[in-house]
Amino acid sequence: MLDQAFRLRLRFTDGRIGEQGLDLYDGSTSFHGFARALQITTHAFMADEVVGRATALRSGALFFEAPRKGSVLFDITARFKRRPKSAPLNKEVFYDFTTVALERATGNLSVEPQTKYVESRIRTDESFFDDLSEKLEGSLQEAHRSIDNEDVIVCLERPRSTLVEFNNSTSAWVHTREENPDLHEYNGNMTRFNTKTGNGRAYISELDKIVPVRKSEAFNQRNKAWLTWSLHGDNVSTAKELVFRGRQIESASGVTKRLVLDDCWKV
Repeated sequence: MLDQAFRLRLRFTDGRIGEQGLDLYDGSTSFHGFARALQITTHAFMADEVVGRATALRSGALFFEAPRKGSVLFDITARFKRRPKSAPLNKEVFYDFTTVALERATGNLSVEPQTKYVESRIRTDESFFDDLSEKLEGSLQEAHRSIDNEDVIVCLERPRSTLVEFNNSTSAWVHTREENPDLHEYNGNMTRFNTKTGNGRAYISELDKIVPVRKSEAFNQRNKAWLTWSLHGDNVSTAKELVFRGRQIESASGVTKRLVLDDCWKV
């Protein structure tokens, strides 16, 4: 029976930890948020499926050992009972997938994958990681509680090296501004689109960059075909321009994280 395990570590440093330790409520809330985020990320690694429920993980489990005396360290073991749906089950791919997922979810959109599998996954279905970032948002907001209230830095580590650092900058990204209910029109074109999930990426002229987009529940389904039409035009360098109607989701620092679309039509 398959039984393979990879080690991770959460390290809380700085702030007042050296003097008085980590606040119990803030620290436990942060750890719970990281636990949820790692469960969701590991499920995505195993099942090629993005969900918002940390309890969805099957055929694998995450465990932590007792903290070491004199430090706030949590040693975590990711243990797998079956092979992932598409990913190779080896430590380099697991660490790379986890790093890329959490880096992108905390605002480092230019993070470079270190394995061929993750590189190929981004190239063929980048919206998968956009969707995963959105599902991780609530967990990571909770995970940053110690960072926000205790002025600490948290590192997710593998043996002998750091995978991801969480700090005030990542906190400013995961905390979003209240969604503006007003609809606005934007000009641009699709660059990626997943017909199954309704998520994709689009170049938006007003922002002068490519951003993740997703259809809202109120999206005008009669115009859905324009999204694939625009993507095809982008791929073959023909007509592709659309008008999008939707809302911006912004980080706490005012950076556009995604557009939620209610409608679109050909220019």
